[in-house]
Amino acid sequence: MRSSKWVVLSENFFSVSFNVTSIPFPTCCRHKPDIAAYSTAMQAQRWFYAAHIRRGYNGKEDAKRVQSHLEPRKLEPMASLKFSRRQFLQALSRHLTTASGLSLAYGLCNRWDLAKAKEELQTGKPSYKIAPWTGDDFTIGHRLRNHELPDFPQNAEKEVDFVIVGGGMSGLASAYYLQNHNFLLLEQYDSLGGQSRGSTYRGVDYSYGAAYISTVDGLMGELISDLKLTPAKLQPLKNSWRWENTWAVGLEGKNKFYSELKGLLAECKPIWNELHNGIPVPLAGGNLEKLDSTPFRDYIKSGSPAFVSLIDSYLKASLCGGVDVVSALSAIASLEDLVLPTYVFPGGNQALARAIASKIKGERCVQGFVWSVEIGSNGKSYVIYSGADQKLHKVACRHVIITAPPLVAARILHNIPDAVKADLLGFKYGSYLVANILMRKKKFNGAYDNFVAPPFSFADVVVAETPYMEQHKYNPDTMGSVLTMYQPYAPSSEGRSVLQQGDRSALSASLVNQMVKLIGPIEKDIETVVLSRWGHALAVTKPGFYARISKFNRTANSGYTLAHSSTQGIPCAESAIAAARLAANRALGKTARS
Repeated sequence: MRSSKWVVLSENFFSVSFNVTSIPFPTCCRHKPDIAAYSTAMQAQRWFYAAHIRRGYNGKEDAKRVQSHLEPRKLEPMASLKFSRRQFLQALSRHLTTASGLSLAYGLCNRWDLAKAKEELQTGKPSYKIAPWTGDDFTIGHRLRNHELPDFPQNAEKEVDFVIVGGGMSGLASAYYLQNHNFLLLEQYDSLGGQSRGSTYRGVDYSYGAAYISTVDGLMGELISDLKLTPAKLQPLKNSWRWENTWAVGLEGKNKFYSELKGLLAECKPIWNELHNGIPVPLAGGNLEKLDSTPFRDYIKSGSPAFVSLIDSYLKASLCGGVDVVSALSAIASLEDLVLPTYVFPGGNQALARAIASKIKGERCVQGFVWSVEIGSNGKSYVIYSGADQKLHKVACRHVIITAPPLVAARILHNIPDAVKADLLGFKYGSYLVANILMRKKKFNGAYDNFVAPPFSFADVVVAETPYMEQHKYNPDTMGSVLTMYQPYAPSSEGRSVLQQGDRSALSASLVNQMVKLIGPIEKDIETVVLSRWGHALAVTKPGFYARISKFNRTANSGYTLAHSSTQGIPCAESAIAAARLAANRALGKTARS
């Protein structure tokens, strides 16, 4: 027990907090239906949440009533709190996205004081513009989730060789490998690229999501060579870390951070040698299988709290899960990026997505939402989708490549065994808020990727103009500057509820105020804040993740192939390309497995 105004409570360790000081609460505990097993502190905490849902938050009054629950008394039965988990999350998120409690919902258990954000919102509009949401639009997808299905057409209106579901990196790459065949590419949104979309500001392209690649060899090397793309190569000085109110740049230095980092990387090196060709899936037992079943927290026990906190931010930025969430195997594999070059296109991975989209020659349908995939017994599969014309269409094909996340695939595949569907639904996904701060002039001379720990609510900030600078194409007199902030949420419903119902003004004010605290006054230089929300951004590589995909990839299906990046290990562009290549080969009958 400790005195704090920050509380963590949930089956999935989602983070909540509120402005009640000097009240002892457990740092972390499990949510159970039997309240009798809990302390009076937990009863007070539950009452506080219920108060939010029943009638809204009244700060001083509620604080007094919460305090009174700490006194010995008869506990209120949990059965009297009449709300579902989804109702709780939705109601909570409405309060958490106000200026008085915005940071409560951030999946990093942040402790940021939002007083400045609240003051700015109460005293008037900010000096900068706030763009409409980009990223995911949950509306039609949640109709599918809730089984609000339209009446499907009975007859196919046409037939193609292949249907590709999803126009993100894996879908585009699948079309690239099938470009000499008759295919139909279906993408839900009005532009291709998925999380590799973006925009441009005063000559600087920036990303709504994926920002870099880690190799120019193998399949990725072949692809970018054919597309005639040349990324900027960034060496280990590409990263910096906020340590004791200064920036620790790169991997070498004299303070304690560097000594701890050096020790951790030395421990990882033998594992990297085993992974020189990537994580072998399926795992063949031994040390790698043990690491897959171990939380990374058990591997990094000797680190100081400040050091572990920074590594936690790095893993959340990379894998959407911190040291307590991801497996040791995935964390160690991700940490190798620190010692390897990073390759960055101007604008991030949108440059790669745009180049592939311009290369492929085949039928594509944007605003094409897939409702159903049926695997027929006659050697044909059938896909039902709604197009931009708002009409339902049914198309027959030889093979379907599904590049949507497995949890989405489980909902659109309507005639697969229950055991297979359960495996698909077993993947857990974290969500992201990405904020692009568009500034008229360059104000931050940091590294490419800059990592911070609490009290900041975000994990890292990327300087989007870095590849232009590396390639000597940046003119500070005529071009703008873009800071891309990544705020990941834990794999639970909390982050998605916040993003779905979030207040763009409050979110923007909070992040801008944090950047001011971090790098100095920039408000007058900001022209626009562009927020992107990703509800199911990354498959979180929890312990057992690689055992799951090993089992999953051994399953052969004649009518469809799953080609999401999560089926190939670390969630990244390289995994998406590898999944696409395997799916295309399988669709063409060149391999027996997905």
